[in-house]
Amino acid sequence: MLVDVSHLSDGGFYDVAGICRKPFIASHSNARELSPHPRNLTDEMIRVLGEMGGVAGLNFGPEFLNADTNCPDSTAALIAEHAAYLRDKGGIQCVAIGTDFDGIEGNLEIADSAGMELLAEALRKRGFTESEVELVFYKNVLRVMEDAMR
Repeated sequence: MLVDVSHLSDGGFYDVAGICRKPFIASHSNARELSPHPRNLTDEMIRVLGEMGGVAGLNFGPEFLNADTNCPDSTAALIAEHAAYLRDKGGIQCVAIGTDFDGIEGNLEIADSAGMELLAEALRKRGFTESEVELVFYKNVLRVMEDAMR
């Protein structure tokens, strides 16, 4: 079982962190420092998630990406900015893809999986190496699933 904290309160996040002995996930949450949506993660949460071997799946929803949560724009560059922030606060091992394609609306530069190369290119522009792009795109989540089954 993977425990997901993306819909929990801050207190619930720390309850999970105190109980779990395996990595847990925030399946579709970004950095609250960059966008104040309450389901985004604080710097401390990102650090804890990384230390526990978990991942935060990048949410492509505009309200999770922008400093103005009413802004309808979601771009690959904004997603990459959150990825870089998560990497800097929690380590490359805690960054993954979450998308939330089935629950987001707005001006979406990446509206479905066909646009994922745009994100890969935006990550490269932010200084991510090819091996780091692979970690973000699938290897980090694969590691968490394997760890959870041990």
